[in-house]
Amino acid sequence: MEIDISQNGIYFTESETKTEKYYKRDILDKDEETEDEKVSEEKEFEPSGEPLISFDYDIKNSEEEEAFTVFQKKYVYKRNYIITALFAVVAVMFLISAVRDPSGYLNWVLCFISLVMIFTTWFNTFRVKKYLMKALVALEDDKYRFTLYDDCFKIETIFTEEEKAAEDFVPVKPRIVRFEDISLNIIENPRMFIIILRKETIYVLSKRVISEKEQGILRNKLKDVLGEDYEENN
Repeated sequence: MEIDISQNGIYFTESETKTEKYYKRDILDKDEETEDEKVSEEKEFEPSGEPLISFDYDIKNSEEEEAFTVFQKKYVYKRNYIITALFAVVAVMFLISAVRDPSGYLNWVLCFISLVMIFTTWFNTFRVKKYLMKALVALEDDKYRFTLYDDCFKIETIFTEEEKAAEDFVPVKPRIVRFEDISLNIIENPRMFIIILRKETIYVLSKRVISEKEQGILRNKLKDVLGEDYEENN
């Protein structure tokens, strides 16, 4: 399952919808590329070696909500706290001025606007999560497969034979995340592994569907690859 936070604070993507961001070089740079470089870029990356572990999984809506809350606390709440502090200071300043000179209605207006900005900041944060969770309910029964390799991991959607036989069926390309070329953070808590790519996309791996042995392999590999970017919340 993929949750993409890349447009206006949040954009969710599941098995049928994938959002990718590509770096576009200047057109002059493209003209200077050799044919070998172009062929190399077009060639799809293939994991090397045999899988270290592979398991099928699903995600409950409550787990998605917990994971997104963890993400917000780590990346969104910090910004909210800063905005709240700044507007709180401004509001106090205008309030003091208004008390000293009650006839200056502009101070009251500016104080009220500052308080509204604080409210709006936090309201939008919780509104985004509410709408996201509501949208993801319909996808709670989807199945996925996670495969860990020495140089990457792969996440793919598992479709039923009935879904594959449908006239409008469109295969979904597996997502391969290479350890060497992506900004990757992992947050592990007692219930799940939360994978965060570029602070935009979230994958949730619930421990209820992963054996203790597989958890150990996954944990040790990701700790070795990420170092300080692997965070444990017990």
